[in-house]
Amino acid sequence: MSDVIHAIQNRISIPRLSAPAPGPDQLQTLFSCAVRAPDHGRMRPWRFVAMQGDALVRLGLAFEQAGLAGDPTADDSKRARWRDMPLRAPMVIAAIARIKPNSKVPDWEQVVAVATAVQNIQLAARELGFGTMWRTGEMTVAPAVLEHLDMAGTDRIVAFLYIGTPEGDARAPEFQPLDECVEYRS
Repeated sequence: MSDVIHAIQNRISIPRLSAPAPGPDQLQTLFSCAVRAPDHGRMRPWRFVAMQGDALVRLGLAFEQAGLAGDPTADDSKRARWRDMPLRAPMVIAAIARIKPNSKVPDWEQVVAVATAVQNIQLAARELGFGTMWRTGEMTVAPAVLEHLDMAGTDRIVAFLYIGTPEGDARAPEFQPLDECVEYRS
C-alpha cells in the first residue's frame, strides 16, 4: 500500500494535543501542501492564520466576547471555558475562504477548495508527526471572531485547525462500511 493511501486511511482527529507545534520550516511544508488543493478557476481562495502563544490568548478573548454576545449573563466558568478553547493545542490555524465573486466558480466551490486545503494540511501534519483536530461551531460565524481575524464581509471560516504533538495513544480509525455509502451503476 502506498504512503498516501496509508495516510488517508489512517487519518484521525486527535483531541489531546501538546507542544511542540510545527516550527517555521514545517509550517512552510504544511502550507505548500495546502495550496496544492484543487482550485477551480485558480481563485486561490485560501487564507491561513497560524496562531500560537499570546495570539491564542487573544483568540480566546475574542471567543469570550463572542460568547457574551449570545449569553451576556454567562458566569465566570462559562467565560473561562470560552477563553480556554484555543488553548487546547499549542497552535491553531484559522482556515478562511476568501470568497471572490465569479460567475463560473460559485462560492461553495471556493469553500470546498479551502476545505480540501485543510485536509492536505492534516495529512501532511500526520506525516511530520503532528496531530490535528478540525473544529468549527458557533465561533466560525461570531462577529467578534470575524473582526478579530480581520475578515471581509464575504470571508468564511472553514476550520479552526488545532495542531500539535499527540498526547497518549491514538485510537484506531473507524471505517464506515462502504455498502452504506457507495453505489455502483453501469
